[in-house]
Parts: sequence; structure tokens; C-alpha cells
Amino acid sequence: MELIRIRDLAVGYPGETPVVKGIELTIHERDYIGLIGPNGGGKTTFIRTLVGLLTPLAGRIEYSNGLKIGYLPQVKSIDRSFPLSVVDVVLSGLSARKGLFGRYGRRERLRASELLEETGIGRLTRRTVGELSGGELQRVLLCRALISDPQLLILDEPTTFVDNRFEKELYELLAELNRRMAILMVSHDLGTTSRYVKSIVCINRCFHYHPSNLITPEQLQEYDCPIQLISHGPVPHTVLSPHDGCNCCERHTPNSTPTNR
Repeated sequence: MELIRIRDLAVGYPGETPVVKGIELTIHERDYIGLIGPNGGGKTTFIRTLVGLLTPLAGRIEYSNGLKIGYLPQVKSIDRSFPLSVVDVVLSGLSARKGLFGRYGRRERLRASELLEETGIGRLTRRTVGELSGGELQRVLLCRALISDPQLLILDEPTTFVDNRFEKELYELLAELNRRMAILMVSHDLGTTSRYVKSIVCINRCFHYHPSNLITPEQLQEYDCPIQLISHGPVPHTVLSPHDGCNCCERHTPNSTPTNR
């Protein structure tokens, strides 16, 4: 079943040159799409357009009837000075159905509490967002995105500010959620992301859809998509391209593949 159909879409800000144009994408139920690309390439602009925070500059987005979207924005975009409690932030994920100042019943509050427990922050229910660490706020925003039981979950850099333990738990949770909802996730960590997603989109002022979770350095170069590849092993490390005029990288890592040129 198609959830969203995007045709010849251009995204950006009114009166300015489009940040990305020529976007063609269809999102189906239970898709799991990893969205990669460098800072400033247009990833967040595309996401904000998809969830209705920006108006398309050209083209069209067609949504399936009654589609519910859960959205986890970047933590840095949240106003921490607003005096909302953690549970109120989670319940605000129902505002499309209840209205911004809607009243929430016992069942809805119980569901909010369950989500907070599942993400390991049930003890923070009555705190305000200004009292939270970046990782704690990220978990709260994830709960807000999930409380409406969306058919499509969109996450913009969900592992930013979270500890390694929750990052692992998050990917496991997303794998489980993908059994009943589609997921579109922005990430810089292609190495980890590619272990979980089913397809990959690269945005760097242009839009490239790759119908697989396997993507080669040559394809990244073709897409003009400079991104570090995280190689998993006994010692955490980042694989970078060899330095020009230096053979030490090849000498010490004979089986490594040059990336991030």
C-alpha cells in the first residue's frame, strides 16, 4: 500500500532558490528508508516539507487518506524554555486529533506513561523539558512521535545526544516498530543505519534513491555524497580515505575501502 507519493518536488524557502529539486519517491507501508547526506545538503528541509512545516516550491506530495505521521525533529529545534512537563510534551503528539489545548483522558495518559517507561525515562514524567539532558529530551520526543500510533514514523537524527546503550535500544525498537509502520530516518552513520534500513536515499542538493541497504563508495561518489563510513569491529573506529600522496593508509589497512573523498 502506498502511503506517500512524491513527484517532481522542489523544496526550500519562499523567494529563494530551491535547496533540492526533482524529488521522486514513493513510500509504502513498512518501508524502512535511511536518509543520508552532508550538512546543508537539504535533508531537514525535505523532512520539514514532508511533514507540512514548509510548503513545496514545486511539484506535489500525495498522502494516503487519513495517513498519520509521527515526527521526531532534531533536539536543537525544540524551545526548552516553554514550561511543559514531560508527560504534556508526549501528549502533545495527539494535538492533531485533540487540538493544541485538548483534554486528555486516563487512557491517553496511561499510554504516555507506558511509552516513557519503555524508553527508560518513566521517572521523569513530571519534570519540565528545561530540566532534561539532550538524550532524555530525545527519548521524550520519540514518545511524542509514537503516541498517535502513526503509519509513518519520521526521525531527524534520532541518535544525536543519546548514549550508546539507548542508541542500541533505539535501533532494536525501530526494527520492531517497522513490523507495523513505515520509517524514514535521517542519519550520518551509514555503517550502523545500513544494518537496519531496507533502502537508502542520498540528498546533497540532488536526490538519489537507492533501492537497497547496500551502497558502495563508488555510488556515494557518483551521488556526490561525502559521508563517513563507520566500520564495526572490536575497536570503535571511523574509516576515512587515504591522504593524497601518502601510502601509509594502504600499508596499515590493506583491506580498507577508500571513502569520504
